[in-house]
Amino acid sequence: MRTLLLLLVVSCLAIPQKGAAPWDPTFSDEFNGTELDLTKWAPHEPTASAETYAPEAVAVSGGQLHIVARASRPGIVTTFGTFAQTYGRFEMRCRVAAGRGLRSRFRLLPVPFAPLPEIDVFETDGGAPSKVSFADRWGTEQTERSFGDSFTAPDLSAAFHVVAVEWDRDRIAWFIDGKKRFESVDGVPRQAMFLEVELSGGDGSLDIDYIRVYQRK
Repeated sequence: MRTLLLLLVVSCLAIPQKGAAPWDPTFSDEFNGTELDLTKWAPHEPTASAETYAPEAVAVSGGQLHIVARASRPGIVTTFGTFAQTYGRFEMRCRVAAGRGLRSRFRLLPVPFAPLPEIDVFETDGGAPSKVSFADRWGTEQTERSFGDSFTAPDLSAAFHVVAVEWDRDRIAWFIDGKKRFESVDGVPRQAMFLEVELSGGDGSLDIDYIRVYQRK
């Protein structure tokens, strides 16, 4: 009897459970330390040198990354040179900066680095933090095309929310707190892209609980 029960348990464990996540994790940062992990992130523009880094623009504390903008100087982190991926799920749990003109943005950019193609995972203006913009951009600087839209969401500056994009070979879908808000099948990139998170436009802080990337199983 004991042997039979053991075989039944092993058999149940071997069967994929209903609702199991269709994703494997490939990159994550939970920001549980006291400083930015420079093996994952560069705290400056992709084409800039490390000397352009402003230490006050990035802080890690309380289990969060704080990207701080000051006047005309933006705060930025990227995975250029450390991580890039073709297709997958890219998600961030964050609280955006409030204040008119403050732009919180999470986007994917190509490797090798170029202005296009670009997937805007999300963008908000701190003067209207319940309005969230999504977009897919492609072409060249002379022939740029794009497909995007703006949607009403919960106030992303009042509490933490999860914004994500699921990017496949022929489709991009955007989500807020697990609910799909937008989809594009036009100009879908088919090359590796790196992550860029930025706050610009004045004095404020974009607070990030985590950033995670997955690939389909």
